[in-house]
Amino acid sequence: MAETNPLLQTVDLTNQDAVMILVGLAFMYILYFALARRVFAPLLEHIEHRESVTAGALHAADQMREKGRALRARYDEGLFQARLEANTKKNEILAAAKKVASETLAGAETAAASELQAGRAMIEKQIRDADARIELEAKDLAERLATKVDSQLAVH
Repeated sequence: MAETNPLLQTVDLTNQDAVMILVGLAFMYILYFALARRVFAPLLEHIEHRESVTAGALHAADQMREKGRALRARYDEGLFQARLEANTKKNEILAAAKKVASETLAGAETAAASELQAGRAMIEKQIRDADARIELEAKDLAERLATKVDSQLAVH
């Protein structure tokens, strides 16, 4: 049997096992450096590029979000000002409409009052005329009756 190293005997390995471990380690070392140059470097470079693009996109998105907030604030302020102007204009129009309505109503009341006054004056005139006719007719009737009574008294 082959002689074994005392260190290997503690883990129950033979010299051939130790050589295989060393060869495997050397192969892994060579494989690592070969992959590091051909695979890991481009992969890491691609990942770093993607992270920088993502960071740039996040920064651009933050800038756009801030710009959107500023635009929204400007829009809200403009909308507020437009509503304020619209309310002011509405109040002016309502005040003018109330003034026109008051003037129209006052004019209508004045016209109605004058028409009512003219109607009352016409009715009073008609009443006076009717009273005068009735008085004349009453005098005429009284005279005819008096004439009839006189003529009948003279006959008897």
